[in-house]
Amino acid sequence: DIDECVAESHNCSFNETCFNIQGGFRCLSLECPENYRKSGDTRCERLPCNENKECQSLPLRITYYHLSFPTNIQVPTDIFRMGPSNAVPGDKILLSIISGNQEGFFTTKKVNNHSGIVVMQRQITEPRDLLLTIQMQLFRHGTVNTFIAKLYIFVSA
Repeated sequence: DIDECVAESHNCSFNETCFNIQGGFRCLSLECPENYRKSGDTRCERLPCNENKECQSLPLRITYYHLSFPTNIQVPTDIFRMGPSNAVPGDKILLSIISGNQEGFFTTKKVNNHSGIVVMQRQITEPRDLLLTIQMQLFRHGTVNTFIAKLYIFVSA
């Protein structure tokens, strides 16, 4: 496997990031949705809401991750862990897959009150690209904050 990203033999544009996968590469670009601003290469932060209740229900942060693995890896296997960056006594989280799991390849599992994992529970036998949207609700001091992880999963032969 040649790393086209390091060798600079890819055709990604200036606004895209090259991501190496087994036998190739993907050109990725990060566009933040409305009411968000880019904060780093892989993260969108919600803009201040003022008194707008609809805005206050939006996730605080959307973070993008890129995973690559071959087909037919052993299952079950943990592929992603999610929790608050700083845990506080009394925290509770609820982790759920809100899109991209129509074929049931993945599930979530609670590790403890401030950590959960995404588990691949069914083998993926064909090369494919998947986009999972994972939601973490953080219950802290009587409030709920929502965080989103977008997992781009590239399965290669």
